[in-house]
Amino acid sequence: MPKDKKIGKPLATRMFVLALITGLLISLCTPLTYLGWAWKAKQAETAALAEQIAREAQAIISNTPYEQQYNLQQLNKLTSEYRQQPNIKHLTITINRLAGETSAPAATPSIVDVTKRVDITVHGTACGYVELTSPATPVIMSTILLAGIFVGLGLLTNTLLYRLPVGIISETEKDLDLMTAKLKNKAAELAHVQNILEQAALIDCKTGLCNTSQSIKLLDEEMARVAAQGGSLSVLMLDIDHFRHYNDHSGYIRGDEVLVTISTLLKTYIRTNDLAGRFGGEEFIILLPAVNKQQAMAAADRLRASIEKLPFPDEEHQPGHKITVSIGISTYTGEPISVQQLIAQVEQALQYAKNAGRNTVSIFPTTAATISRSNPAPL
Repeated sequence: MPKDKKIGKPLATRMFVLALITGLLISLCTPLTYLGWAWKAKQAETAALAEQIAREAQAIISNTPYEQQYNLQQLNKLTSEYRQQPNIKHLTITINRLAGETSAPAATPSIVDVTKRVDITVHGTACGYVELTSPATPVIMSTILLAGIFVGLGLLTNTLLYRLPVGIISETEKDLDLMTAKLKNKAAELAHVQNILEQAALIDCKTGLCNTSQSIKLLDEEMARVAAQGGSLSVLMLDIDHFRHYNDHSGYIRGDEVLVTISTLLKTYIRTNDLAGRFGGEEFIILLPAVNKQQAMAAADRLRASIEKLPFPDEEHQPGHKITVSIGISTYTGEPISVQQLIAQVEQALQYAKNAGRNTVSIFPTTAATISRSNPAPL
């Protein structure tokens, strides 16, 4: 994730648009609303004042209808008094039946001013009118001032809703970047640990060979390959002779050393595509793909002879004064049997070898065709 977070980022862009719209609404809509309200109030004020002047003018001409000069003077006085008020820009009182004008015509009012005309009626007859113009400048100026205030508020809102949050978001995203990097490192460490655990679940920790479950799994895969493609697969099962006697006499530490020594020999003995695994306490299994019965018999006897020649501590206390092994063999060529059945065949051959005196190789089906320890095949 990039370190520099700008408004081009989706979250920052949304914050910017939100702040912009909010600022515009505050800066424009509120002053316009105020302008509309103030304009209506100004119109109502002007209309009320014009009606008040019209009533006063009506009273003047109604009380003394024949004293025209007196009426005109009174109306002029009324006009002068009202024209002095700051909320009156232009005032004209026109009476049709009176001679002369009550006031001189004023300049044409601005289009932004508010003008109101009210008729003067005496005894039900319209005899004149009042025309009043109020300046709208205060409304405009107050609206401009209010707009300026709210533009400032809009800018402040933009700062509060966009710049500060985006700054906070930027810092937060930096923290998230750091946390993400740490999590990635942790994930890599966990993946490494998981890989180690997965490998450990497949390997016998004492010998470093495949454990029983992994050996059976690979045996099943090899049997499926032979059944599909043809060929042969020879399976050897090796058992250390009198191993319990050795453990009882020399101890389990010495016994573990024997297991490790034989495991090391098996690793160097097998080919690249072969497999060696620990199958039990003192039993080992070996898979030899593309090896027939005769080849398996010869290979097993060479392995038996090699182990017999290895020096082991305290082996002089063993029967025969040597650490030896018995090996059973079964060769699979695609017969419709299961993994368990094939293993049972190998175990049967192994038992036959042990019954024949140990330090012996036997192949399934068990017959007298057993290689004796006294006639090992040459290495």
